[in-house]
Amino acid sequence: MGFLEKLNGAVKRNQSLVCVGLDPDPQRLPAHLKGGADSVQAFLRETIHATRDLVCCYKLNFAFYGALGAAGWNTLREGMQAIPDDLPTILDFKAGDIGNTAEHYARMAYDRLNVDATTVNPLMGRDAVEPFLNYTDRCAFLLCLTSNPGSADFQRLATEEDVLYKVLAKKAVVWSAIGPCGLVVGATHPNELRVIRELAPDLPFLIPGVNTQGGDAKSVVQNGMGHSSGGILVNASRSILYASGGRDFADAARRATEALRKALNQAVEPVSESRLRG
Repeated sequence: MGFLEKLNGAVKRNQSLVCVGLDPDPQRLPAHLKGGADSVQAFLRETIHATRDLVCCYKLNFAFYGALGAAGWNTLREGMQAIPDDLPTILDFKAGDIGNTAEHYARMAYDRLNVDATTVNPLMGRDAVEPFLNYTDRCAFLLCLTSNPGSADFQRLATEEDVLYKVLAKKAVVWSAIGPCGLVVGATHPNELRVIRELAPDLPFLIPGVNTQGGDAKSVVQNGMGHSSGGILVNASRSILYASGGRDFADAARRATEALRKALNQAVEPVSESRLRG
């Protein structure tokens, strides 16, 4: 089963557009878990178990596992194993390098870790992206207009063709003929999100930046939805993982996930109805 098929199945089954980011910070673990031999693994297992029927996807940020040293690789693999097979996974490592190196990044993600999708930095051009697109049952989410404040340093620069983030969106549409790809667009840019959706009507969008970074669930749906509700994956990490620092952390993570899912679904209904009327 390919990424898009698995994603659409999860969206429908769990009635969810929520992607939970599994970014474990040992300093922020609940006090009763800190210092344990498998503290991070236990934190991930309980969080996944508490949220797995409420999400459409999980995203694992490689930096949080790499920071754990040699043990981080096993922690990442064990976290992957705790995720049900019918839920897609995204490795967030923003790979971007020359073709030969990109091939090895793609092998690491898809052949060794067996994730369903990755995030890729497209600034080095097609040869840095194509190795990921060649895995036609997966999906490469290309950075387009990210949620961090510094995104304006480069992504909004004018080029001879257009503003850079628009150029990236157009390239992604062209490259999607090679293999499945999507775009990373921050929830902190609602107006630009609508513009990018117009440029790339059929691509899936991975949308970080809700809750902790200030993005609004309603505007994300109104501006980002494609031809189906499966067109967006709305990622939340810290607001879910660290909803509580106590023994109830898993229950709190579930409540936070439920709240985001509800907010997104409530926003989907009027958008879907207006399209039917149109």
